[in-house]
Amino acid sequence: MTVQEFLQYSILPLIFFGITAIQALGLQLILGGAGLLSLGHAAFYAVGGYSAAAFTVYAAPALGLTDPTLLMLLSLVVGALSALAAGFLVAVPCLRLQGDYLAMATLGFAEILGTALKNIDAVGGTRGFGNIPKLSSLPWVFVTLALVWWALARFRRTGLGMAIQATRDDEIAARSLGISTYSAKLSAFVIGSAIAGIAGALYVHAVQFISPDEADFSRSVIIVLAVVIGGMTSLSGSVLGALILVVVPEALRHNDTLREQRMIYFALIVIFVMLFSPKGLQSLFMRFMPKAAQQRGGTR
Repeated sequence: MTVQEFLQYSILPLIFFGITAIQALGLQLILGGAGLLSLGHAAFYAVGGYSAAAFTVYAAPALGLTDPTLLMLLSLVVGALSALAAGFLVAVPCLRLQGDYLAMATLGFAEILGTALKNIDAVGGTRGFGNIPKLSSLPWVFVTLALVWWALARFRRTGLGMAIQATRDDEIAARSLGISTYSAKLSAFVIGSAIAGIAGALYVHAVQFISPDEADFSRSVIIVLAVVIGGMTSLSGSVLGALILVVVPEALRHNDTLREQRMIYFALIVIFVMLFSPKGLQSLFMRFMPKAAQQRGGTR
């Protein structure tokens, strides 16, 4: 394979990495930020993707919108707002639940959404939604990823961001300080859902297709794995986890010996990481970074 062929081949995996990283950042706010276990995060990704696709296929021509940049920006807004609304509708009743019960409730929503999408002919039903204009690209994905990362890093330093972290650390202590823990959880859930919707809008306009399978349980598990492997309390850890989830299976796929059993080997790698670094790869790097700094300091 020549360098040019390799670069052309790498574009799609890099797009998938960027989209998965954006999803992981959204879930990191929910899982690592507020301590809420959601097993239906892919549902909000699908809501954003389907809504953005419906906008560009049906609404944009009726409104006379043709500029690709404007259409992509508007589809990102539509994807974010639709996923935010879906997240709000799910969060209002479900955040009264705790732990495993909340996880089961979000999983139930994802299953309901997937079944509903299969029965809506306007968006393709079981065939999936195709003929979506190609508006997204690698630069769009990576610029959006950088903006989402920057916005979340700034958000964590705000009063609401610190209230969300305080709720995660000790809900009783947060209440004693006058923090509305329900509002903090609700804010984290809807913002994280909106970020998933942005990822969905980027996906449909890059691949030009989306199916109800994007809302299923396996997709949510992949996003949870990205956050857990990288480190639940770290933004960079979530991006690192997404990178591993995309790169490792792709690398194993090109090995003739490992191709057929690549998911088994990938699962073993995940187990290995969890055994030796339960807090994620970010904590493993932080564990060795001070030692490396001391060694560099001693050699100077």
